[in-house]
Amino acid sequence: MLASDLNSSHHQYAMATAPPRREIGKMPKVSVIIPTHNRAEYLRCAIESVLKQTFKDLEIIVVDDNSTDNTAEVVKRFEDRQIKYIRKNANKGPSAARNTAISVSTGKYIAFLDDDDEWVPNKLQRQIELLDRCQPNICGVYSNRLVLDKSTNQLISGNPQADKLRGNLLYQLLTGSPIHTSTVLLRKKCLDKVGFFDETMFYMEDRDLWIRLSVKWAFEYIDDPLSIAYVHKQGHLSESLAGQTAGREKLLQRYNKLFSEDKKSWSKLHLLQGAQYCQLNNMQKGRKNILKGIKIDPLNFKAYLHLLSSILGQSTYQFLRKTFRISR
Repeated sequence: MLASDLNSSHHQYAMATAPPRREIGKMPKVSVIIPTHNRAEYLRCAIESVLKQTFKDLEIIVVDDNSTDNTAEVVKRFEDRQIKYIRKNANKGPSAARNTAISVSTGKYIAFLDDDDEWVPNKLQRQIELLDRCQPNICGVYSNRLVLDKSTNQLISGNPQADKLRGNLLYQLLTGSPIHTSTVLLRKKCLDKVGFFDETMFYMEDRDLWIRLSVKWAFEYIDDPLSIAYVHKQGHLSESLAGQTAGREKLLQRYNKLFSEDKKSWSKLHLLQGAQYCQLNNMQKGRKNILKGIKIDPLNFKAYLHLLSSILGQSTYQFLRKTFRISR
């Protein structure tokens, strides 16, 4: 599927006549938050996808995390009063950038868009119509998404992880994250109660926030892909193995009591952490996590294979892992 096909395939959900843009000076219903750092070539398309939304009562807050490319020039070319541009004088990561935007936002709802992602035209319309009808126990709505190759626009995958999960997602979030940030629309008052993104986390900071929200509220879900994520040459923060282990380490420490309520999942999480430490050649931390996984669930037989392989060193561990397809 091509990106151009995606918009047309969802035309049945779009409004026949788009509502007028909000009056200048009136508080918007939605604040769209776009953190960015040195991705000027992708940022333009992200902003355009917001301006093409069928829902128009919005503001766009672009926070430039001290980019060294022509990001500022790209934003200024739009000359649109709906866009607020904030430039940080130091690069502090996406959590700090998003928090800066949230703190100055004026919308009832908050939507996040990564600078290299895009939305289909009726994304906000469909989510707002649903969230407006929801009971107060629902903090937000997320959706399915598509992943495309940026160079060819060919479909790589949908989001099978989502699996139509709605309601309270707390325990699903402890074992994985079905929620992708660019698909989310949240009630701002819920963010005000649990706090914003943890600025000390550069990986899995979104999952940390979804867990905190899920302790108090539930999520709604739209199965149609309303967001498009691209795989491109610059890559993504979430692809860093070292970053993943650092983020997961914080989650394991912070939510240890919650994790312990599902011993099999808790064990698998430590096994995954241990396996990734071994891949990074930190065999000591790797074995420590693998052993903890075995202690939690002694019947997790894959853990013993990981433990044995880790004793033989990083290169042997990698060889055995690939040869025998030892996975978490």
